[in-house]
Parts: sequence; C-alpha cells; structure tokens
Amino acid sequence: MYARQANSPPEPSDYIAKVQRPVFLALIWTGAAVAIICCILRVLSRIRAFKKLFVDDYFVLLALSFTLTTAIMWQVYARQMYHMIAVSAGLVVPEENFPKMVESYLKSTLAVMVLFYSSLWSIKISFLLFFRRLGTNVRGQKLIWWPVFVITVATYFACIGDIEYKCFVKSWEDLATICSTPAVLSSAQRELKVNCAFDVITDCLIMLIPFTMLRGVQMRWRRKAALGGIFSLVIITMIVAIVRTALVASKKTKQLESSWLYTWSAIETSVAVIVACLGSFRNLFSRESNHNVVQTEAPTSSNLFLRGNGRRKKIRDILDSLASIPEHPNSRYQKQSDHTSDTRSIIDYHVRDAHHLDEMPQTV
Repeated sequence: MYARQANSPPEPSDYIAKVQRPVFLALIWTGAAVAIICCILRVLSRIRAFKKLFVDDYFVLLALSFTLTTAIMWQVYARQMYHMIAVSAGLVVPEENFPKMVESYLKSTLAVMVLFYSSLWSIKISFLLFFRRLGTNVRGQKLIWWPVFVITVATYFACIGDIEYKCFVKSWEDLATICSTPAVLSSAQRELKVNCAFDVITDCLIMLIPFTMLRGVQMRWRRKAALGGIFSLVIITMIVAIVRTALVASKKTKQLESSWLYTWSAIETSVAVIVACLGSFRNLFSRESNHNVVQTEAPTSSNLFLRGNGRRKKIRDILDSLASIPEHPNSRYQKQSDHTSDTRSIIDYHVRDAHHLDEMPQTV
C-alpha cells in the first residue's frame, strides 16, 4: 500500500485534491478490511447455525468481491488520477506518455463505476432474497415482492446504461474535445443525482416488504421496535448515498472532484457490505448450539394474539423469534438447561424458521 516517506514534500495534487492520496488509499483499504471481517463473521455464523450458506449470503460475498476488486484497481491507478488532477490545475507538466495514461485511467474508472453499482445492487438482491424467505407463507407478499424485484433489477441496468461511455473509451483527441464541454459536465451531474435517486428509492421499496408483514401482527411495542430496527439497517446506506451525492460536486464549475467522488463511492460500498452482515453476529456469541433448543408446544401466550388464520400465526411465531425478546415462560421455544439461554443470531434464527416453515405445527 502506498505510503509517503517521512519529511517528503507533498505532491502537487495534494494542494487541490480534497482527499490526499495516502488518505484516499487508507480509507479504501480500511473499508475493504472491515468488510472482509464482517463477511467472515457472517459466513462463520451461517455455518455454525445451519452448516451451509444461503443464496443471499452468496450475493453478499459477490458484493465483497466487487469491493476488493475496486480497492486493488485504485492501488494501481491512484497515482494516475492524482497526476491528472495536478496537470488539470497547471501544477505540473504532463508526462511524455500522458495521453496513453489518461486513456488507461479513464477505462479503469469506467470499470470502477460498473463495480460500484454492481456491488450496491448485489446487496439489494441479497436483502430481497432474505425477505422473500421471510414472507414465504404470508398471503399477498408475492404481489409486493415481485414488483420491487423487477424495479430493483431495472434500476441497476438504468444506472449502468446512463454512464457517458463515450468519455471513457474514446481516444485522447476525442476526449479533449468532446468530454470537457459544459453540456457533458452537466450531464455527469445529472447522472450522479438520478442514480442516487434510484439507489435511495429501491432501498425504500425493499424496506417496505418486511414492514408490510408486521401489519397483521399484534405484539408488544418492544418487539415491534426490535424488528423495526433490524429492518431499518438499510437506512445507513441510504444516508451515505445522499451524503456522497451532496458533497462530491463543485457548485461553481459543475466539475466532479475525482478524489472526493471515489472516496465516498468506496465508503458507500463498504458500508453496504457491513450493514448486510450486521444481523449475523449474535450467533457467534451464543452459549448454546441449535441442538440445545427443542420445540415443546405450540405458542399459548396470553398477552400476544394475532388476527387471522393459522398461516399468519406461524408468521407471528417467526417474528417473535426474530425480535428475540423474552415474553413468557411458556413460549414455544424453551431452554433445556436453566443455565443456558438462546442468544442465536436474529437473522439466522429467523432464516432457519422460514426455511423450515412448512415443518412447523399449525394451530389456530
């Protein structure tokens, strides 16, 4: 990893770039490292609880691979970006191979942009697959899930399609004449804002899916608060996306500041991977395995009831375990030992129940 020697003078681009090169690379690799750790913990929790991975886990790992590929590419091409910044500001004389360097750099940034959107939308698909399993036996959930899924996939291709490809794959002569016009710069601003809108809107639609399943469930406010907190983790990525769009553009020149843009892009993808893994951590610290919990009787709690049929009652049981808040000593899942407690991962516990939903007893 790049590191500046002690007492060495700053690079010319450091005077105008919002993020200096050592800081830029340090942030990218720190985010990637934290994302790797979170994914390792997620995989360990899945294997410990279920002895296998689910499809949504593979999409999270796919997003991680995109994030790592981006970090490696910036390790190689960061110097070229900062040299271009310095040349554009008139601080240094272009190198002899400057035209070829620009062409190579722009092709690499095109790949980074595709990887950026692919990483974010892989996380969205992961959440969608998880919520689909959550609503397997919820009447009417497919009518919500499928439109959201189609919109999510369509917006991914829209984000990939509205990139100004001509400004990334053309020759140096064309780049100098075509891609520096005010119209192209304004188009880049619009692309950034539109794609941010797609990002935030799809996250909102994905969040609606689990919340619609809570409408038919009557439970204590603490349970609903716990479930709402779990389902609202995606808000973190929404906030980062909005901040990224608000900060990266120069209001005076309409020029996107490269170091600022790609720093926030790397932060957003790393945060998205981390958020997708948060629900899996509790299982690593559980004091008993899945075999230590046995099913004893159907739920008969007196302070919790559900309007509807037996199918909704099963969803109530799943949401109870997902909220992971003790309610009554006669709950459906009891401890085999007075000295152990079920601190299973919220998301893992729920996925197991949703995966074996048909095996659960129906009681009305």
